[in-house]
Amino acid sequence: MRIPLQLAVIFAICVAGEVLHRIVGVPLPGNIIGMVILLILLCTKVIKPEHISGVSGFFLKYLALFFLPPSIAIMAVGDDVLSKWPLLLFLCIALTIITIAIGGRVTQFLVRRQEYRENLALRAERLAKRAAAKGGSSGGEP
Repeated sequence: MRIPLQLAVIFAICVAGEVLHRIVGVPLPGNIIGMVILLILLCTKVIKPEHISGVSGFFLKYLALFFLPPSIAIMAVGDDVLSKWPLLLFLCIALTIITIAIGGRVTQFLVRRQEYRENLALRAERLAKRAAAKGGSSGGEP
């Protein structure tokens, strides 16, 4: 797809998220709803990654620029932020630890699930080999 069309697709999904937020009243920001819609469309292969790769690559390349306005806003209220720095520091550390712990648990769960599936497949394969060997060694039909 051409860049303007890719941009139109991404903006249309973003607008759809905003519309859903305003009409349905979901307590999530419209841009988050738009990202979920985009994720669903990508997972269901309605939109293929190569259809939006040009624009998404550009957005990722210049991602730091999107953080400038919030950074400037934080600097504008710097005195308020500085007065609450111990609380903010505590929150940053605590939430980082919680995020790492949850990420680790989810990873362990997924690894165990994958190992369980692989073990099931190996067991099924062994049973099939044993059944084939038993059937072949008896010399007759069951």
